[in-house]
Amino acid sequence: MPEVADKESLEPKLADLLEDERQERKDYIYCAVCSTVIGRCSDRAEVNGSHDHHFTNPYGLQFHVGCFSQALGCEIAGPPQRADTWFMGFQWRIANCADCRRHLGWYFDRIAPPGGEFFYGLILDRIQHDGD
Repeated sequence: MPEVADKESLEPKLADLLEDERQERKDYIYCAVCSTVIGRCSDRAEVNGSHDHHFTNPYGLQFHVGCFSQALGCEIAGPPQRADTWFMGFQWRIANCADCRRHLGWYFDRIAPPGGEFFYGLILDRIQHDGD
């Protein structure tokens, strides 16, 4: 296997291209089970003043959730639910990995007006990323 040259010995445009590629890879979030790209770290969003939230569902299960404006690698399942929502004014649906179908979190959308604001609440220990 050939060795990869260090940045100083590369042609400047190629070095910049490789650096851009490395930076771009760092921005992705992945399913922790199958490594499918779920979205981007840059899609982190604040909801109710924070990206991170800790919740306990009615069955006593605890979740550390991060909010994201997009998670295109998620498949949304089930009918919208208003009961037991963690975000007032929002209904929720299950968000699964589109590839392995692992439950990754929830898709939240504003109850009224329909078609308005939305975000994903992803369970942080069920996703991974390449770094900051």
